[in-house]
This record gives sequence, structure tokens and C-alpha cells, in this order.
Amino acid sequence: MNKKLSILTVAVIAALTMQIEAGQAFASVQSKESAALSTITTKSTHAEAVYNAFLPLLYSGDPLPEAITYMNNNIYAVSSYQATTMVLKLENAQKAALGTWEDKFSSSDIQRKLNNVYKPGASITSIAEEIQDIQLRTLLKMAGKSGYKMESAEGYFFPVIDYGAYRKYKLYVTNDIRDYISIMAAESDLPSAKDSGLLIAWNEVASRALSQESFIKSYPRSNRISTVKSLYNMYLVDTFYGLDNTPLFHYDNLEMDLEAQKSYAALLTKHDEERTPYLDKLDGFMKLLKENGYILDDLAEQYRSKEIPRD
Repeated sequence: MNKKLSILTVAVIAALTMQIEAGQAFASVQSKESAALSTITTKSTHAEAVYNAFLPLLYSGDPLPEAITYMNNNIYAVSSYQATTMVLKLENAQKAALGTWEDKFSSSDIQRKLNNVYKPGASITSIAEEIQDIQLRTLLKMAGKSGYKMESAEGYFFPVIDYGAYRKYKLYVTNDIRDYISIMAAESDLPSAKDSGLLIAWNEVASRALSQESFIKSYPRSNRISTVKSLYNMYLVDTFYGLDNTPLFHYDNLEMDLEAQKSYAALLTKHDEERTPYLDKLDGFMKLLKENGYILDDLAEQYRSKEIPRD
């Protein structure tokens, strides 16, 4: 009887021990889960605080420099959705303020001074550092801090949004806005046209059109889909018509520009197994032109007028 009692006692003790250990293990897991949840909550709360602090900056006295500085220092701390919203709101604010900045640049006095100091390719900040005129230096520095760069056309100087500066945000935003930044930065770094002539090669015209087409297909519901569609339509016209000072077909003999012919042929060979609406239109056009010695005849004109009508 004592022996049986002893065995039972051992069994009870063992069971109790297992229960205690299981309870301790469960408590440990709960503790870790609680700590992890607390960390997530803390990060979420911090991200929300960072995001909420950004929005009022866009409506302060001189919103853009302060908002840009804040975003550069804090965008890493928010979610991709919050970062995307911050980037788009900054772009909206820059667009809204652009008219005011254009007015500041438009005076004859400022234009005359800019004509004396402007250097193609130089940043607006570097130009500001080299001039003595306090008024002009202040204007250029503030424009740079507000996210603008300077362009010129037909001897006139004006500010544009510096999308190249947005590249630093690509790591933090959603995929569509990441690709949108790439598209717009390419335009900002080297505009496709100026003074009614192309500034980029024909192969770059086609390459940019393909990037824009890919965006439209990949992100049909993107917040910036209308902007990219508008840009794509411009590049369609440039591809098949050129510009007044860089026509696709020479005015005198209606022959296709030789560099365009080579570039388009190489592009179609490179993408031989790829099919997109843009490539299909270009392929049909080039096949038609090949049959008539790359001359803009009635058939070629009818084709591009139907496939890519000009407004």
C-alpha cells in the first residue's frame, strides 16, 4: 500500500511539474508576443505622429522648404502608404505654387540678370552661389529649397519641378509611385523637346514611350495614371511625327530621318518577341515604309493618321 502511494505521489508531482513548466512556457510566449505587439504599436504610433506632423507644414507661411527638409529627414519612419501620400501631396503643393514662382521669374529685370548668369546644366543652387546680386541670389536659393530647378526656352528662363530630387523617396513609396518618379525624373533631367525640336535621340523617344506604356498597363488605378497617359500620348505623336524642327520625314523629299529609321528598326529587333500596342503600331508603320523605300506616301500618311491621330 505504501509502495502504491509512493508511485501515485511521484506521478502527481510529475504531472504538476509538467503543468508548471507548460504554464511557464506559455507565459514566456505571451510575454514575447506582447513585447512584439508593443513594438509594432509603438512604431505605428510613431509613424502616425511623423505623418500627421508633415501635413500642416504644406500650409504654413513658406511651406515647401520646411516640408521638404522634414520629409527628407523623416520619410524612413512611416509606412509605404504614408510615404506615398506625403510624396504626392508635396508634388501637388509644388504644382500649386509653380504659377507664383513663374511670376517671380517673369520680370524683365530678373530675366535680364538671369541671361547674364545662366549656365546650361548648372544647378540653380550653384548659379546662386556665384552671383553677387542679393535679390537674384535669394530668389534662386529659395526656388532651389522649394524643389524647383531652372530651364530656358527661346531665351526665356523659368522654374520647373526638380523631379530628380524625388529619387531619394523611391525606397519608401509604393511600386507605382516608384516607377512614376523614374518616369518624371527622366523628363526633369533631360526634357524631350525644346524650341519645337527634339533634345533626345529617336531611340530614347521610343524607350520612354515603352516605359510609360508599361506603367499604364501595370498600374491602371494609380493616382498618377492620367499624368502618365498624357505624357505617353505626347510621345506617341513624337514617335510617328517628330516635331516642327525635328520632323520624322524631311520636308524637302519626304524621306524618313535615317537615324530614326535605324533606331526604330533596332528597337523592333530587340523586342521581336514582345507585343505591346506601341510596338505593334510601330512595327506596322515600319513594314509599310520599308515597302516604299521609307518615303512618306499616301498609304503611310493614312496609316499614322488612323493609328496615331493628331489633335
